[in-house]
Amino acid sequence: MKRIIQALSLGAFTVFFFVATYKLPDWFPADMYLRTDPLLGWSAALTSRQILSRALWSLIIVGSTLLIGRFFCGYVCPMGASIDLGDFILFRKKRRPDMKNAVSLRKIKYLVLVVFVAVSLTGFSVVFLMDPISLLTRIYTFVLYPVVMAVINLFLDLLCPVFEAFGWINLSHLHYPQPLFYMSFITFLIFAGIVSLNRLAPRFWCRYLCPLGALLSLLSPLGLFKRRVSQDCNECLLCQKTCPMGAIDETPAKTLSPECIQCKNCSKVCPKEAVSFSASVGGEYSTVSLSRRGFFFSVAGGLALGALGSETPFLLLRGKRKLIRPPGALPEADFLKTCIRCGECMKSCLTNTLQPSLWESGLSGLWTPKLELRMAACEQNCNVCGKVCPTQAIRRLSLDEKTHAKIGTAVLRKEMCLVWSQNKLCLICDEICPYNAIVFRPVEGYRRPVVIASRCNGCGYCEQRCPVKGESAIVVTPDGEIRLKEGSYIREAEKLQLQFKADPGDDKFILEESGPKVGEEKEQKKEQKEEKKVPPENSKPAKPKGFL
Repeated sequence: MKRIIQALSLGAFTVFFFVATYKLPDWFPADMYLRTDPLLGWSAALTSRQILSRALWSLIIVGSTLLIGRFFCGYVCPMGASIDLGDFILFRKKRRPDMKNAVSLRKIKYLVLVVFVAVSLTGFSVVFLMDPISLLTRIYTFVLYPVVMAVINLFLDLLCPVFEAFGWINLSHLHYPQPLFYMSFITFLIFAGIVSLNRLAPRFWCRYLCPLGALLSLLSPLGLFKRRVSQDCNECLLCQKTCPMGAIDETPAKTLSPECIQCKNCSKVCPKEAVSFSASVGGEYSTVSLSRRGFFFSVAGGLALGALGSETPFLLLRGKRKLIRPPGALPEADFLKTCIRCGECMKSCLTNTLQPSLWESGLSGLWTPKLELRMAACEQNCNVCGKVCPTQAIRRLSLDEKTHAKIGTAVLRKEMCLVWSQNKLCLICDEICPYNAIVFRPVEGYRRPVVIASRCNGCGYCEQRCPVKGESAIVVTPDGEIRLKEGSYIREAEKLQLQFKADPGDDKFILEESGPKVGEEKEQKKEQKEEKKVPPENSKPAKPKGFL
């Protein structure tokens, strides 16, 4: 039964992950596992100093643990199921060494938990580094998802002749975009390291390192269901050998309640059927063996780490690099406190423009999402990143609100632009702009592209499509970005007199033989014709043909 429930839970986690795409229904909670993670929710609330509505879902796991025990780790946790699967494939027939220092190693996860809580008190979050749900979501995003899409595309390519033979034209041309992410190899090494630790002991990560397991183990001894051993026990120690968490002490009758995950492996192997898991009120509460010195050192270390993360020299880079956040992202300080670096927004991004940050926003910005607009633009008809964000570090916006959530302004690099620097004919940025924010105007007798900042919302189509090799001649910078913690982006854009209207597609600029240069003879003839006409009073001077 345990393996069936684990398989169903891992399957549900996988389905939720792959359903988080461009056409995600508004009612479907694709981030449910992240919402119900109490460590992520409480840490984000503690760091941001506010109650997060989506974090209240974690009360389901907390209440269930208080009622049943630490069942989440044994049955529901997708990281635990992945570790068990890896252990079954790689190490089920391997003989493991005796863990003589298991008592000392168990303290590690509690010390890590104390460090994370202390860091959160400083307004700096590092819980995403080791939280199992956030970590597994990143592994799925940066490692599994690209591999799965590559295999699917390879399979479609192999079947292409078959589809053509049957006349299935649509299937013969079917090909999915191949996602790519920074730090995929590093993420793979982290997961490989977690699975490899099983060579030392089953569920090594869950036993000694997992901070979520440490949090639940503090609550689990209060549960109603506890392991009990009757007098029929002959002390064969089979239960001790099969326990994946090492929760059975030197004598089979003594159970370390915080470590027991209710897997019931011990009751299955007991030849005397002396082990049972019955419900009863009361009983002995197994305390956590953590020294006072270790606790205070962990608190001091967490506070020091939080101070270092807030005052690190990397903090000077914040705002001085071209760092574009997703539309609807909270103001930078609140965004860094609330984002749990799960990678859901990056996976669900339609164009794959969302990529993980490294040091661009300081140490506190590690793994946070940023837009790589040279790689791909932000699709204007997509708002899925706000739908899947479990802590609303990216606000859930309608498409109209998302359009007005200005993420930056395009800036022309004249020294690199083909029109400005080489007098070549190029209209790509003008033609691709969905809001007609790039127009051609006469500058010293030449038609030159210029950016109208009040029409640009930073979508990045111009930067992506610029034909200049290497860095684009037009780039989106964070200048003029709008990031609101609450309130309407539409109203804020109206206050700033911004207009994001769709390009009507009737560009009047028509290339002539003279190219980007305004013909002097034609201009003189035009002026002579205009002199013969009597201009009306208060009339504006005529503009050259093809300019707005």
